[in-house]
Amino acid sequence: MKKHILTLPVILLLAAAAQSAPVKTISLEKCQQDALSYSNEIKQKAQAVQAALHTYKETKSSFYPSLYIDAKGSWVSEVPKVELGPVNKEFGDNWGYSAGPTLEYMLFDYNGRSSAAKGGAAAHKAAQEDLAFAQKSVKLQVRQVYFAVQQDLERMYFMAEQLKVADKQLADITSALKAGSKSNLDLAMAKKQQLKAKVNVSSARSSLGVHLRELFKLTGNDYGIDPSYPADWRIIINKEDRPASSLVKADPLQNTLNDFKALSLLEFDQNSPALIAAQNTADYYLYMAQSMKSALYPTLSASAGAYWEYPNNGILREHVFLGRAGAQLRMPLFEGSKTRNKAAAQESKGREASYQRAQLEDELKSLFYSSKSMLYSLEVQTEFIKQMIEQSSKAAKLTYDAYKAGSVTFLEVDSANLGLLESRIALADVYIETLNRLAVIDNLGTN
Repeated sequence: MKKHILTLPVILLLAAAAQSAPVKTISLEKCQQDALSYSNEIKQKAQAVQAALHTYKETKSSFYPSLYIDAKGSWVSEVPKVELGPVNKEFGDNWGYSAGPTLEYMLFDYNGRSSAAKGGAAAHKAAQEDLAFAQKSVKLQVRQVYFAVQQDLERMYFMAEQLKVADKQLADITSALKAGSKSNLDLAMAKKQQLKAKVNVSSARSSLGVHLRELFKLTGNDYGIDPSYPADWRIIINKEDRPASSLVKADPLQNTLNDFKALSLLEFDQNSPALIAAQNTADYYLYMAQSMKSALYPTLSASAGAYWEYPNNGILREHVFLGRAGAQLRMPLFEGSKTRNKAAAQESKGREASYQRAQLEDELKSLFYSSKSMLYSLEVQTEFIKQMIEQSSKAAKLTYDAYKAGSVTFLEVDSANLGLLESRIALADVYIETLNRLAVIDNLGTN
């Protein structure tokens, strides 16, 4: 009989464990990998790189000769005739053809092709750097959302710990009320404190669900987590609260801080992909302006080919195979300033892009250095908050001891408990803000 009595608690614990939600672990490293492989923005930028590369190659192809088959047929209603005595001599025939390979090459175009090729190379480089910055941006986004998940978990844990304290104090006051040493007012205040703690835990669970959905949207993976009403894996769900849809375990906050700490030593990246992309965009427009201006000057091209023809040179009625070569000089005389205006428009776009690059550099520098400056302030705040937690913990214990002795009201106990909770949450918030600043520094910095 004793054996069955001893095993009953074990059976109950196993049954409770079987009904609880499984613990699901999400790591920052895995989330970053998933986001980089899933991001539609990155895929879009990658296709833009390929498009720019093909355009660049197409532009470079103009440096090579063109070889193609040239074929044509003809028919005329009248054929020239010459009367040579009693004989009429026809020059040509009513119908004819010419077919054969033709080779053409541009000998001189005032650097039109060269400028266009340089523009294509600049556009390709801009697309590559745009892709690199998109990868850094997606990485920053997923980090910030992951930090928000860690923040929710830390808040929930401390609020759950506060709920444990509220439960214990309510039990103490209930016993004291039965003994006649406490009043119904004390009991009501204790119940109010407990309910407030429950509301805080529930609110934290709701916030966690929101941030988990944001994380899933970025990574394209839900990691087997149901975000409808999740909870931190470390807390015990109150029996009056709804069960957890999933128990979530993230990287320990302190470990993440240690991993990111060295990022504070980075310096601003003058060659940030965003700045290089902006500069190459400006270069592209200027090169295109130069290419368009070349149309104002003479071009010289040559062609050569071998053809099967009839009639021979359009005169003799015979099928012949012959070669033909020629050169062409072409220069525009009047076009109503069309080319000049097109080139001027590209130059204006180039200057606009240069100003945008300068503005972008100012904005990125401001964001980078403000984040670095903020780190020192956050470090100071961390030390003060740690001291505040220590003092708040002592104050909460002493206040409750004084309450049990009858020297203070429960309102003061509630205030002391709230002060301790706020201090713990404030420390977690400072840690998260530190991580966000370090992530920005990593996004914009370099060794």
